[in-house]
This record gives sequence, C-alpha cells and structure tokens, in this order.
Amino acid sequence: MKPRIESAIVEELLEQGTLTSFRAIDTHGHMGVFGGIWFPNPDVKDMLRTMDRCGVERLVFSHHDALQDPFSGNLKAQDAIDRFPDRLIGYYAVNPHYADHLKQSVQNFGSLRGFAGYKILAGYYGTPVTGPACVPLWEHAHAEKLVVLLHTWGGDACAGWKQVREIAEKYVDATILMGHSLYGDWDEAIDCARDFPNVYCELTAAVSAHGLIQKMVDAGIEDKITFGTDLPWFDPMSGIGCIVLARISDAARRKILRDNAARIFQRWLKPGVRVHN
Repeated sequence: MKPRIESAIVEELLEQGTLTSFRAIDTHGHMGVFGGIWFPNPDVKDMLRTMDRCGVERLVFSHHDALQDPFSGNLKAQDAIDRFPDRLIGYYAVNPHYADHLKQSVQNFGSLRGFAGYKILAGYYGTPVTGPACVPLWEHAHAEKLVVLLHTWGGDACAGWKQVREIAEKYVDATILMGHSLYGDWDEAIDCARDFPNVYCELTAAVSAHGLIQKMVDAGIEDKITFGTDLPWFDPMSGIGCIVLARISDAARRKILRDNAARIFQRWLKPGVRVHN
C-alpha cells in the first residue's frame, strides 16, 4: 500500500468535503439542456449551487445552444453573464459553417459583456481550425489577446496536435486552451504546452486518465494546465478529487485548480460571491 499523501489541501478536502482555503476556477463549462442526455442541474442557478458545493468560484463557459445555433445561443450566454457577472465568464461559440456570422461576431465582439474569447468545436463541424473560415477568429484573438477554447482530441484532423502547433506559431498573442488536452495524445499535448507560451492543457475528461496529472507536472508544465469539467456534464468534485489526490505538490495543485486560470483570465475576473440561493 502506498503511503498517504502529506498535503494540507488533501487534508482539507478529506475533512471538509470541499475546498475552503481557496476556490477553483473552471475553464471549460457549458449551460442548459442538451439533446440526447438528461442533466440534473443544467440551469444557471443550479450550476452555481453545484459550484458552491464543490468549491468553484468561477466558470468560463459556452451555452449548449450556441454550439449548434450561435445566432440565439450566445444571447442566452450573455443573459446568464449579465445576471451573475461575478461568477461567469463567457466563450463566444462560433461555427465556421456560418462564415458571415463568424465575421460579424468578430466585428461586434467589443459590444459583448464578460466574454473572454471564443469556443470552437472544429472536429464536430468537420472544419479544420487552420482553414480559411477560421482566419477572422484567429486574427481577432491574436490582435486583442483573447482566449480560445478548442475542442481537441487525439487523432482529430481538424483540431489535433498538428493544427494546434500551426495556429500557436502563427497567432502568438492568442491564448489557446487545448480542451481535453488532445485526449489520448498525451505526449503531444505536453509538447505543445511546453513548446508554445500561448498553449495550455485543459483537463476536462483527461483529468481521470491514470497518472496523467503527475506526468504533466513531472514534465515541467504545471504552469500550463487548467482545471475544467464540462459542467453540467461532470460534477466538479470528481475532477477536483483527481487533481488533489494526484501525487504532486500543493503548489502544483493550486496552480492547476486556480492560479493558472486566474492569470489567463485576469482581465475578466470580478470580485466573487460564494453562495447563491
């Protein structure tokens, strides 16, 4: 049997059942119902209660509806941000098949409130993030130093490690979060985060891969990893537990759960409130 992990954060989580000395920042969330699956807590107030229970102060999210219908779905995200600006930051979801809307979204981005950048599901749309349809997005993210959350996956020809490297090298002032950390292509994800200052591993789903968090930290990228959950798909406590119980230092735990994201999203953070009834 391996010895118990000596850690103040581990003790805190085991004894209190939540994070108390600091609160996490979730960099990969959604909102609302989604066809084909039932969520117990998909609405904004329910999600905030889940966050409070698990010790998550802020969520950076895109609305489920916006992933398929960016015309109306992003308006729902804006409404949620306006209601809870101290807890929510937005990704403006774009679909490259709506090229005119994407261009218009870039032009109108400055009128939005509380959006830190963009979210794109390139593989789902069958459109490479390196293709011409996405150029306005990348040029804008680069020019304004915005954050782009990419849905990445191992072997994905639209948003795999080759595409991430091409984009990162060209648009150096755009911050790229590799959603799911190129799931399965762990070595390539680590290399991308290590080779490019503007690329980060985001842990949604990847967090449960045995030994991955320690592997990333041992590779020297503890400053290049962010916590994410796909909330309401996954309960944040599961991901928090995987990070807290990984065999890494308390300093690395805190960086992954909060500090790295706080640095990335510093421009959009506002004073937080802990509980919403």
